[in-house]
Amino acid sequence: MNIRASKYFTRLLIYSLLIGSIPAIIVGIISYDKASSIVQDKVNQSSMATLQQTQLRMEQVLKTIDHSVTQYISSPLVMNAMSLPYSASHYQVYTEMYQNMVRSQTFELTINNMTVLNLKGQWGVDNNNIFTFNELKNRDQLLQYEKLPSFSLWVTDENKSSPSISLVKKIPLNSLKADGLAIVTIAESQLAGLLAADNRIGSILVMDKDYRLLSRSDQKVRESGLEKLIAEMQKRNENEGQFNVELDGDITSVILRKSSYNGWMYVSAISIKDITQDSRTIGWATLIVCLFTVLVTGGLALLGSRTFYRPVGKLVATMTDRFGDPPEEARADEFAMIGYRLQSMLQNESRLSAQLTGQVRDLRQFFVMKLIRGEERESQLAVRLREYGYSADWEWHAVLAIQIDSLERSPYNENDRDLLLFAIANIVGELIPSEERLDPVVVEQSQMTIVGGAGATDLAYKNRLFALAELIQQTVLQYLKLHISIGISLPHKRLIDIALSAEQALEALRYRIRFGPESVLFIDDVQPEDLVSSVFPHRAAKELYDAVKLADRTRSDELLERCIGLIFQEQADWRQYRMSLVRLYTMLIELGQSETNADTKKEGEMEFPPDQEKQLFDRLLGLESQEEIRQWFSDVVIAPIMGKLEQQRKSHTKKISDQITELIHQHFDTEITLEACAKELNYHPNHLGPLFSREKGISFSEYLQNYRLQMAKMWLVETDMRIGDIAEKLTYTNPQNFIRFFRKMENMTPGQYRELNSRHKL
Repeated sequence: MNIRASKYFTRLLIYSLLIGSIPAIIVGIISYDKASSIVQDKVNQSSMATLQQTQLRMEQVLKTIDHSVTQYISSPLVMNAMSLPYSASHYQVYTEMYQNMVRSQTFELTINNMTVLNLKGQWGVDNNNIFTFNELKNRDQLLQYEKLPSFSLWVTDENKSSPSISLVKKIPLNSLKADGLAIVTIAESQLAGLLAADNRIGSILVMDKDYRLLSRSDQKVRESGLEKLIAEMQKRNENEGQFNVELDGDITSVILRKSSYNGWMYVSAISIKDITQDSRTIGWATLIVCLFTVLVTGGLALLGSRTFYRPVGKLVATMTDRFGDPPEEARADEFAMIGYRLQSMLQNESRLSAQLTGQVRDLRQFFVMKLIRGEERESQLAVRLREYGYSADWEWHAVLAIQIDSLERSPYNENDRDLLLFAIANIVGELIPSEERLDPVVVEQSQMTIVGGAGATDLAYKNRLFALAELIQQTVLQYLKLHISIGISLPHKRLIDIALSAEQALEALRYRIRFGPESVLFIDDVQPEDLVSSVFPHRAAKELYDAVKLADRTRSDELLERCIGLIFQEQADWRQYRMSLVRLYTMLIELGQSETNADTKKEGEMEFPPDQEKQLFDRLLGLESQEEIRQWFSDVVIAPIMGKLEQQRKSHTKKISDQITELIHQHFDTEITLEACAKELNYHPNHLGPLFSREKGISFSEYLQNYRLQMAKMWLVETDMRIGDIAEKLTYTNPQNFIRFFRKMENMTPGQYRELNSRHKL
């Protein structure tokens, strides 16, 4: 119990702790993140300012060199010297050029060397001496500068072991076709000195416009990191900006600026770890404050949880002492135990209430069933009515008997009939007020409802019951998609006569056979006052008998419909209708049996097995509309009889035609005639001629001639008989008549036919 009891207490404690701790933790995380972001922004701003100062100072030095070189090469001395060849007579000019070159190199940034080349004269001057092109070791490299697309350009020397940067200017200026070149070379170490002076945190790198490294302030960024940095810069292709990238395993903040002077890129790379070093102190302080807050919250949560849990614990203990331990599935926590106990009590209450309600309902329906069967005593009737809550002051009552017309064209089958009757009973119970009825009940295949009231005339009684019947029909059709018929009894004053009323309601329903489905039948409207002697249409039945015998389907359908109409034309007792239908059925079955036996000479050819015969009679007596009766007679009775008769006639015709054919094959060489065959078979010739033509598709005389022709052709080919002998054997008195007949049929004479087929045989 203590283990179970602690579950909800633990959840309450954890929930209270989370409610107090989560806000403190979230505030601490947000504070630390915000502080780190502010520090990083400040460092980035400082680095951007430092990078900008470095760029300005370096470009100032470069521009100073550019300006001094421009003044030097624009002097008249240098311009005139570009047109002179290399000669001892011009030595004075060379000397002055050298001296002026040395004097112009008073820059803050040390220049490694300055070279002036005369491209036409093939000579040059540098910081060391005067030379010709033949004396130059790197002549090809220097002469390549002539092909540069600009007359003034900073280039990077990649061929030397120690990288250097050169300023190349064409002489004269503003001319792409140069007479000479001025080349100023600066060592990378000189640039690195400027970068180191401005470096406070991180690394500063300078790259040319092709992303080649010109100089760096230190070696913090390794080669692998440098390649990744250059790849990221090429991907972004920005003139100025800031981004983060992972270099050498550390997230690094990169700031870059691109020079508009010479296209160089100035890059500052600072590790985020170095930037956030100061913010870690803030993080530790925030962590300490959060831990303290969590501890205080935990203490308050423990105290509050115990206070709130105390009533729950007492309730669980009380239930455990009273009912014992619940099953294992109800031990999730204290509320699960309480819920299980409450649910059990509610279920017990509902079960007891349902049992009482069901028993009362069953007793009420049992009482109504006893009334309908006439098993209730009149002396106890009033007491029973009050006991079951029924009205005892009715002045009249009647019974409504409801039956389903058919399930054949509905979405249901016969297995659903009982369930549908109970559904109809529920609908009736909803439509008729409880004070005007007893509980609807289902008796065999009918739903019975006893209705009643006070002070109603016969007309008012009929109108009220007819309105109820129509409402029930419409509602059942709407919700169940079923067609029903309703039989209504006469009104009776004594409730003890309910059994009689129920019998009258069911009696009224039996007249549905005459009025069809969806009928509302009052017993006093449908029950005949004077019974007629017979409703069987003898003449129409005899005509139907003859039409079926002749297998005339169209005529038989017309006469069947007429017979059924004549049977139900007279107002008679429903038993007379059924007797007439049974009589008509028996007459047709006897027709099938007699005709079949007459032709086949076999007994029982059309007789049904006893079980099937009983099923047919039960089905006939269960038909409830004229349309069903007509359809059943047509499909189940007449169609099989006509089919069997037609089959027998075809078999008889084939048998006779085969007998005539056999006689022709046996007596073709005699004066055989149709009359002789008819006499042999005991039939009239007028009957055999059409019969043989229908079966064989050819007349008797044509068949005889064709068979004689086939025999003549066989004798001509297979024997040596003379043509005259063949003609005589085939009863031709004149051989010429045979020859003419043969030529007409085969387009050749018998002799030609024999000669032709003899060659084929050879």
